[in-house]
Amino acid sequence: MLRTGRAFARPAGRIVVGAAILAAQMWPLTASAATGTTTGTTTGTTTGTTTGAPEPTLMDVSILVDESGSLSDADVREEVKAATTIALGGLNSRSRVSVYGFGSQNKPGQNAITEVCPPTVLDSSVKKDALASCVRKLHRREDGEGNDTDHAAALAKGLSTLKSGGPEGALKVVFLLTDGRLDVHRSPNYGRIEADRNREAQKQVETQLALAAAGHVQVWPLGFGDQIDRKALDAFAAGGHQQGCDERPGSRPKARVVRDSGDVLDALVKLFTASGCGGDSPGGEVEVGAGETRELKIDIPIIATDGNITVAKGDPRIRVDYIDPSGRTVPDTGRLGASEFERAGENAIVETLRVVNPLNGEWTIKLTAPDDLAKQLVSATAIWQGAVSSSLVVEPPSTRTGQPLTVRLSLVTRRGAITDAKALSGLTFTVQATGPSLAAPRSIVIRDDGGDPDDRAGDGRYAGTFTAPRAAGDVTLTGVVSGYGVRAEKVPVTVAVSAQAPALQGRVAFSADPVVHPGTEVAGTVTMENAGAPVNGRLVLDGSGGARAALTGNTDLAIGQGTTTRPFTVEFPADAGLGGTSLTVKVVDTADLSKVYANGQLTVTVENPPNVLEKHLYEIAGAVLVILLAALGLHLRRRARRARIDVRGLRASLRQDGEELAVLKAPGKWAAEFRFVVHDAADGGDPGLDYPRSGDLPVRARRGAQGKVVVQVPDGPRYEIAIGAEGEPYEETGLTLAFTDTRARRSLWSRRTPRPTGRTTGRSGTSSTGTSSTGTERTAAASRNGSGPAQPEPTATPASQSYDDPWL
Repeated sequence: MLRTGRAFARPAGRIVVGAAILAAQMWPLTASAATGTTTGTTTGTTTGTTTGAPEPTLMDVSILVDESGSLSDADVREEVKAATTIALGGLNSRSRVSVYGFGSQNKPGQNAITEVCPPTVLDSSVKKDALASCVRKLHRREDGEGNDTDHAAALAKGLSTLKSGGPEGALKVVFLLTDGRLDVHRSPNYGRIEADRNREAQKQVETQLALAAAGHVQVWPLGFGDQIDRKALDAFAAGGHQQGCDERPGSRPKARVVRDSGDVLDALVKLFTASGCGGDSPGGEVEVGAGETRELKIDIPIIATDGNITVAKGDPRIRVDYIDPSGRTVPDTGRLGASEFERAGENAIVETLRVVNPLNGEWTIKLTAPDDLAKQLVSATAIWQGAVSSSLVVEPPSTRTGQPLTVRLSLVTRRGAITDAKALSGLTFTVQATGPSLAAPRSIVIRDDGGDPDDRAGDGRYAGTFTAPRAAGDVTLTGVVSGYGVRAEKVPVTVAVSAQAPALQGRVAFSADPVVHPGTEVAGTVTMENAGAPVNGRLVLDGSGGARAALTGNTDLAIGQGTTTRPFTVEFPADAGLGGTSLTVKVVDTADLSKVYANGQLTVTVENPPNVLEKHLYEIAGAVLVILLAALGLHLRRRARRARIDVRGLRASLRQDGEELAVLKAPGKWAAEFRFVVHDAADGGDPGLDYPRSGDLPVRARRGAQGKVVVQVPDGPRYEIAIGAEGEPYEETGLTLAFTDTRARRSLWSRRTPRPTGRTTGRSGTSSTGTSSTGTERTAAASRNGSGPAQPEPTATPASQSYDDPWL
């Protein structure tokens, strides 16, 4: 992914830029005002929602960096950038980071561990700057500092830090940057016999890994260098705690190895995102030269609520502008629309833009190089996460043993519910049921396919059925959502199950399309069945959020014995926030609002009403289609008519006593009529046919009924001649005029047939109009020789003339 200049000449040298990317990714992506975890339990109700906005994965991180002599100076420089990347790349402002360098203790006065950066919570810019500064103290140890590799001491220090003082509920992670080769043969801490020291240190490594597993600390090794011990790296990952940020196999600790420039950055990004349930979007790479401007593209998915865009630019003088999918250049800090921005590292070789609530779609990274820049390979990547929670509703809220229940779940971000089916397609949705009345936890399959009990396919609301146990007791239902790049809060809902059916039960139903518009209302109906004493109830709306929806009218509900039905409306004001929203309408007891008798979930997408074009799109499309079809019909009709009357292919033949005296073919391009003159022997010349010249009154022939030609003689009669027949007498000259057709009559869809070549024969004579002629065929040669006006060759077409003749 990212490579920068000559630093990538050796594999270990390449890891610095990659590490810097991961360090930059730890810039907190949630507002510093974010409060504790948002998980909670709702007891006695059937809705579960978070008590605050969902936040990205909260982490407590110890970074252990190998400073041993087995690494080159370039290797350690890469480690510095890697440590910076991991340290500053967290997606939660409450995360804590500590950084330690390690070598070995070979003699008194040496220390195997150096505290490079003390445990630091990244909740202020001052602390971030201090952390970025102290990481630079990492260095390759000289022999007098203890420059062997003591993994046991490093793990012990990292685990000790994570044991106390970290944020409550944080995911505890050790990142171990090393070549994986344990070497303490010169350290007396592991015994007097040098040959046994590595073996003893390995035992202590295994002990520390066991402590990590017991303390719920994950170990993620990052191996690099020329002689990597892959087996040792895998053992580090397998020895610590194995439960990841979610239940997916890809979230469990594993070793990453960097061998060449093509793998280094991808490995680092994958390590970080896997450990914290994040996702990444590569932006590719481009070479930038002096004075040039280039662009990279990065896609931020709709599920992302927090993100870091990191650019490895090699030279800090390269200017970077970030352009969101709407085409706006975003600010370095502050807000733009619903998004918040914070830029860091602008004057470094790696910089990052932190975005809270990023606009989804394709982002443009614009790179502008100074005039004296040596060519640099610049690349970009984005690390993001969807911090989500679930809105879980159970119908009915209380039940008797053995009764079926309907569970409904929608995925909610801090901006609202996700109703885009494509964005949810890669996620797994289940509901887990637990309780003392259940022999074992149950998994409830929920779907969004429109099949019962789901109301509508693809609307972002998943539904399933759960049958209450046959033993009375509370049952806790918890929505579980997992998938790539998603961290979902688990919000439990507790349902009371009794041996007898509740005296008062009900149902809340909606009649809504999946899309609503600001300024409109959604109708609903409450139906209550009461077998006990009258109850004073109230309608309550939860979860309106940015939609700013509200119940209209009187919300009090007097529930007497028998059936009570009440219509209601949920109004979305004119300034309602756009996007998905999940709302819950509940019927509660007026005297005790925590007592819920019925509820229903409404999940919709709020969109602006369509404009005139969008509103009448189908009508307009239909009208356009009708016009196009009419135009096509007229075109085909005209084309068919033109094809029907086209005289190309006709040949006129002048005959006498069965002998053909002359032949003349019709023009070579489309024409409605075939014009020619007939020469007779009145003046002693030879009979013949010729094309008309200026002043001639020609014979005009047109196609008539199928297989016939209609002929109009100048100042004479009009008659039909069958094509291919013997012909008809031409006036009183003793000559016969006949026609043949060298072009088969074809449909208007057929291909054009090649034009046959023809010839005109005849002898000089006098035309029937008294006009002198040089013969039956006028050639280009005759024109060139000055024997007469230029006449078309047989394949040429005379200029069309217009005649005011009714028969035409």
